[in-house]
Amino acid sequence: LAEKVQKPSDTEAITAANTITAAESGTRYVLNVAAAKIQTLPTPAAGLEYWFYVGATEPTGTHTVVTASSANIIVGNISSPEDAAGSVATVTDADTISFVASKAVHGDFAHVWSDGTNWYLDGMCKVQDGITTTQAD
Repeated sequence: LAEKVQKPSDTEAITAANTITAAESGTRYVLNVAAAKIQTLPTPAAGLEYWFYVGATEPTGTHTVVTASSANIIVGNISSPEDAAGSVATVTDADTISFVASKAVHGDFAHVWSDGTNWYLDGMCKVQDGITTTQAD
């Protein structure tokens, strides 16, 4: 297998709502606007992966990363050094990842990878509950 080399074009500053495509797999999105923006993941496919970072402009509205179908298929964890246990519990089978207004800070991140069925989540936030997950109703 050829190893993918990241290029500058694989980084995108987000200042608006965005529907992400499978062709953008490997992209690192920098959420660099204060107002809340929604990032919609594509339908899961094996090997797709994306990174989301809080940029220098920290959110005063809650940024969200959501699944395309509200299927509650995000599983995984977000860690925080502020939590005494070192881990912020996330909802199993979530639909939404939230970068919480006035809590998420520059450098907080979430990474998602798909096996074709689920989105597997890992990430880190400085402030406990700076990043949360929820299920669709």
